[in-house]
Amino acid sequence: MVQYRQSSSVLIRLGNQAVADYLRGKGFLVAPYDVDTVSGEIYDAYTSFAEKSLLEIDSHIIYTAILYRLGVSDFSDRELISGAINSFYNPTIDDYYIFEGVEEVLGPLRERGLRLGLVTNNDSMNYHQRLLGKFGLERFFDSIVVSCILGVRKPHRLMFLRCLKELGVSNRESVFVGDRPRTDVEGARNAGIRSIWLRRDGQKEASIRPDWTAQSLGEVEAIIASQLN
Repeated sequence: MVQYRQSSSVLIRLGNQAVADYLRGKGFLVAPYDVDTVSGEIYDAYTSFAEKSLLEIDSHIIYTAILYRLGVSDFSDRELISGAINSFYNPTIDDYYIFEGVEEVLGPLRERGLRLGLVTNNDSMNYHQRLLGKFGLERFFDSIVVSCILGVRKPHRLMFLRCLKELGVSNRESVFVGDRPRTDVEGARNAGIRSIWLRRDGQKEASIRPDWTAQSLGEVEAIIASQLN
């Protein structure tokens, strides 16, 4: 639904600079290079762990470790941690844009009486809420399942089953739409849900086969509409 314009490496660097600026504003002598080094080491280790275990840890825990390694004396202060997390994500949220046609597809689907859910991997609920709020997308969804709240990540089947439970529907009457074969298509299959792979430009053929493949959001809407007739 949304995507950032700059590369992830650029946004990470800008985010770490923002964290350093925030901490210096709080009286801590922290250099951007140190934030880059420490957060890079911790997130590299965490990312590898999360991808293999499919477990998700809230960003407050991760940033407790980062602030501790940076020598910040108040490393367990939740307000300070929240400020650091928000500072890190500010450049990314500013950079994000919404894909053309998202609202034009979600709106008509809701008008058809369909219940819509969102299942996403994210270690920060605050960041996720800010991102949806930027574009006003939260109003379209009857259920929003975020990995940091549930404690597991896609493609873990519990992510999808929790969404089905909150929507009050069965897997047999549901369709999941996603642009990542492993996390989205495989995850939906793990929960017995049919899937539509929204194949973006440049994506290679997936080894995990979806039930349908769409090249645009308009095609996604047409596929779903065909299942209602």
